[in-house]
Amino acid sequence: MLMGSLVVAAGCAPADVAGNYSVNLTNGENGCGLDNWTVGESTANIPIVVTQSDDTVQLDVQGLGGTYLDVVLGSSLFNGNVSGNGISAALIGSNAGRQGGCTYTTTVDLDATVDGDFIEGELQWRPVTNGHADCGILETCRNYQSFNGTRPPSE
Repeated sequence: MLMGSLVVAAGCAPADVAGNYSVNLTNGENGCGLDNWTVGESTANIPIVVTQSDDTVQLDVQGLGGTYLDVVLGSSLFNGNVSGNGISAALIGSNAGRQGGCTYTTTVDLDATVDGDFIEGELQWRPVTNGHADCGILETCRNYQSFNGTRPPSE
């Protein structure tokens, strides 16, 4: 039994996901009805710097994509964890929006896998509201994006 537990624990060791990635992003479902969201629209060559300490990871979106996130959400940093070759992280926005008596921020959840020098995954944009009746669809809606990219091979 102990040997089986050790094998399982060793299989969950975090992969080395750190590096400078260039990713391509494609808009998916616009469940929240955002005005400037076009399903299928793509953006190429977004620079992302991933730093890692054991199983803790931070993804820093740079370039124009990072500037956009900073302006719209109030941050361009995803914080999370690595388990095996999977990354689970969130960007917790601080800029508040308003819809009647509803106030909200936006959190973007990231789920990705890294295979060698290739990364791919999904972003899920979700409003975090104050629960006011005016929030309506913002209570349950989601917007989705898929992404993939590469990092230079380590030497």
